[in-house]
Amino acid sequence: MSESAREADRPAAVEDAEFSFEMLFHQRFETMKRLAYLLGADDAENIAQEAFARLHQRWARLDDPAEKAAAYLRTTVINLSRSRLRHLRVVRRSPREVLFDEESAESHAFARSRHRHLREALRSLARRQREVLVLRYWMDLDQATIAETLGIAVGTVKATTSQALGKLRERLERETGEW
Repeated sequence: MSESAREADRPAAVEDAEFSFEMLFHQRFETMKRLAYLLGADDAENIAQEAFARLHQRWARLDDPAEKAAAYLRTTVINLSRSRLRHLRVVRRSPREVLFDEESAESHAFARSRHRHLREALRSLARRQREVLVLRYWMDLDQATIAETLGIAVGTVKATTSQALGKLRERLERETGEW
């Protein structure tokens, strides 16, 4: 892993001596919950909680928690999201749409519509394509870190990103007329 990727995984402005599980939880929980949500999980908060519970069990055995905890959490959230999606496919032939945002002010209607179109377009992608795009553009991870997280080659990350963006662009243009 590159030095810049390691630094990106460290919580901002935290010295190793002061680093704690509680601090990590407060800094990363919403990020992990959103990652699970963007990967298509219908119970993103539970997945994020489970990832932190598993990390907590292994906390004392981590060589350098400040450096390795964020990568462990990302990988755990991805794996738990995959498991949840597999479970939902078995239990329900056609999963119902889960509304995470309450219907509220009219000023948010347009934003919700665009968000829904983007999420539907992301859902239509293959699992690996969706994971690569979410890790790249929402988590803002570099290609090497994505490759390490997903256990694939950097070249595969590049090719998958290109293919996924093309499919995403095509679907959004077809459905909304904009990209």
